Amino acid sequence: MLGPLRGDSPGTIGPYRILARLGADATGEVFLGDRGGSTTPVAVRTVRRDVARDPALRDRLRQGITVARSVTGPHLAPLLDADADAEPPWLATAYVAGPTLSAAVRWAGAMGEAEVRMLGAGTARALAAVHAAGTVHGDVGPGSVVLAADGPRLIGSGPALLPPPERVAGGGQAVPASDVLRLASVLRLAATGRDELADGPGPAVDPAGTDLTGVPEALRAVLEDCLAADPAARPTAAELAERLTPGAADRWPGAVRGQITEYERELAQVIALDGPLLPGHPPAGDQAAPHQPPTAAGFVAPHQPLTAAPDFVPPLHLAPPEAPGVPAPPRRPRRALGAALAALVLLGAATGGYLAWRDDGPAGPARGGGSRPVTIVAGVGEKGGPDASGTVPYGRDVRPTGWKKSWKGRFSQPPLGCSAGREALVCRLVDGSYEALSAADGQQLWGMDAGLETGGKEAHYGPNGALFVPAGATLPTVYDDTVLFVVGGSLQSVDIRTGEWNWETRAGEALALESAPVVVGDLVLAEATRPDGPQLIAVDRGTGVEKWHLTLAGNDLPNARKANFWPVATDGKVAYAITEQGPKAFRPVDGKLLGSAGGEAEPANSNSGCGDLRLRGASAFCATSVPNGDPSGFGEDMSVLRFTAGDLRARGRVTVDAALAAGARLSALDDRVMVLSRGDEYATSVPDEIAVVRRADGRTVGRFPLTLHPGKGTSNPVSAPLIVADTVVWADTSTLYTVAVRPDGTLGTLRKTPVRGAPGPGATPDYDRAQGIQLGEELLPPQVLPMGGVVHVVYDDGTVVSVPLPG
Repeated sequence: MLGPLRGDSPGTIGPYRILARLGADATGEVFLGDRGGSTTPVAVRTVRRDVARDPALRDRLRQGITVARSVTGPHLAPLLDADADAEPPWLATAYVAGPTLSAAVRWAGAMGEAEVRMLGAGTARALAAVHAAGTVHGDVGPGSVVLAADGPRLIGSGPALLPPPERVAGGGQAVPASDVLRLASVLRLAATGRDELADGPGPAVDPAGTDLTGVPEALRAVLEDCLAADPAARPTAAELAERLTPGAADRWPGAVRGQITEYERELAQVIALDGPLLPGHPPAGDQAAPHQPPTAAGFVAPHQPLTAAPDFVPPLHLAPPEAPGVPAPPRRPRRALGAALAALVLLGAATGGYLAWRDDGPAGPARGGGSRPVTIVAGVGEKGGPDASGTVPYGRDVRPTGWKKSWKGRFSQPPLGCSAGREALVCRLVDGSYEALSAADGQQLWGMDAGLETGGKEAHYGPNGALFVPAGATLPTVYDDTVLFVVGGSLQSVDIRTGEWNWETRAGEALALESAPVVVGDLVLAEATRPDGPQLIAVDRGTGVEKWHLTLAGNDLPNARKANFWPVATDGKVAYAITEQGPKAFRPVDGKLLGSAGGEAEPANSNSGCGDLRLRGASAFCATSVPNGDPSGFGEDMSVLRFTAGDLRARGRVTVDAALAAGARLSALDDRVMVLSRGDEYATSVPDEIAVVRRADGRTVGRFPLTLHPGKGTSNPVSAPLIVADTVVWADTSTLYTVAVRPDGTLGTLRKTPVRGAPGPGATPDYDRAQGIQLGEELLPPQVLPMGGVVHVVYDDGTVVSVPLPG
């Protein structure tokens, strides 16, 4: 999607301020920009200087600009401005936020007839406008049609890669009927999911051999006419639009709308920065290979730019942004550059659907002054957002709705895991009930119990280590204006402001304290306990109707092998869940298995002990523990395994300083650092501390001792640290701690901010733990929930304090 500017990226091009980098191809680079005083984003393309030095090519560029100015009509990305004589030459077109048709079909599958008619009618109208200007597109394909919220947009994506038969036969020049022929193959792809018109060189479209199996009958008749071998026998673009309009839908399928929403929200977040997206700005991405679901050709980025593209951590709204990709186009010979320049000028070569990095979506802070605030969609929990990286991609200027000043609130019982959104802070309590406080001022909004008799029991671990949570209540998951949780065997969606039910459907129960539903676009994923074992179910987020299910583990596993068989993370394109074989990756739309974290044959790549995953850009991480030689016999060293996101191919280990591995737990990571929580009640040689190491080589950059037992029978538990706005943040019972992470991965000075209203250290619990651990009796660690520039701190006694993020 949108990438950070590089060191050599321009700050301005013509009158446009450059905000982010969209990509690059054989003709030049493409940037996202805006113009002073305007709220309209544009795609600004520069032409490579060596290309521009060719007088003939520069002349073609001038001619193309002249033609493009005369092309007007619906469903086009219009040329807004251009300067063929600048150094380098540039042109600006309207930016279209949305996936290409190629990406949409690979993600969501074939469309229904009504949506195909909508696609075809709009694209045909765009072609009619092009033809009316006396020119042709020459490269109509699944990568040159972008699906915007209000319909398709035809863009230019370079020279024709699949010549129509009249050109192969020696006709030489493409004609308007050539565009119609190629559009027919595009519509065939949309209707069947089979891609004949790939985005790469290949044989000509053969009208006689084109397989229309699976195309609805009425639509097939239209496409057959478009595929006539004689160009003169094909309908014009305008005629085609008229034939496709009857029965056309007025909106895209739900999965496609989710993709479009992803692009729109990503755009809003980048614009809200009120400045360029720079390397190292949260969330910057993993610099490794792009994360993509697999295709027959392996892992490739959809419309992958010809230059290397960094990845980005997905924003927390997580609507499905992209599908498995198509192979990157090959480098074009110089003779093709003229055609490429003409095509890109004619119809806008850089939009949300073309030359955009699809790997992960950036999410930055809101615009200073709040003129165009970023909307918080997905909530923040104990592991950050749905990617579970522990990094929150909301910047300092993002704040909950209506938040004006610090406040103090209270839950009625000890909280046992919370999630915060723009409207409310929702917590599960130790008795299996839920309560919500206003994110603006801490006032109670609603409370809800399971409606089941639990015998007054609170959450606890039994003597054998088995977890009991009343009514099997899971962590709440906040998404947009809803809260999702499983309680009493029912997956429920409730209004975040009122607690009123939206829907409920049969599901399972919490198998671990961290069990929680995961939202992926229009779907909610959860565990369902079925006779043959735990299953992963996907239900419609709006209705609760089940879409698919699959088995995560058998029903005869011994207790020693039972785990949190739940979905654990998503990047918006792939869902990850724990199975009895370890972590696996699934395609959200249909549950297709995309990969498994295997490699058991190689100890360095073994997934043994992988009970969780954390995603960051192109990589997935799993922290496991291996026994060490501590005299207690209980000592363990942390080992961080790394996998390729998407297919979970093993990529070895992330080295951690040997002095820090003992008793360490991975709490958060971004592109520069990993944050560890250390301490071991059995191995007394392990100090209690927060440690920060460089992710690249595991070298220590900061160690911060903790005082968990200040004396006189008191305890001072510490929250798990998270990362927000380039700041590591954690809290104990009285103080909020923050330390800045610099762009080079080094740390600033630790800042300690007393929290007014915090409960302070409490009495160390004293009861017989041999009979089990009563979570209601324990002094539980606080939980920090950074909502951009605001941090909610939730304490064991039910106190909640909301304060500005220091720094």
